[in-house]
Amino acid sequence: MTVQKTIILTVGNTDIEFNPTPADHDEAQNTILQGDASSAAHNFLMNCVSKESKDALREITTANPGAATQIYGAVLKEFAPKLAISVKK
Repeated sequence: MTVQKTIILTVGNTDIEFNPTPADHDEAQNTILQGDASSAAHNFLMNCVSKESKDALREITTANPGAATQIYGAVLKEFAPKLAISVKK
């Protein structure tokens, strides 16, 4: 069973739909561990953006070089929220 969660972000005045999967997330994390965070963000977004939103995402990321990293962070925050973890002693 593949876990998929639809996430819609409003960037400026544009709604952009993403459908990330655990495989998309794992691939991005592996790329980050290899030291290429910028490519990880861009590739993750392009892999999981809906077809209807892809042109809008390209336009936003072309106009603002830092946009992919910011949008990636917002999608990731929603897709994989932080857990409260503590170690019992």
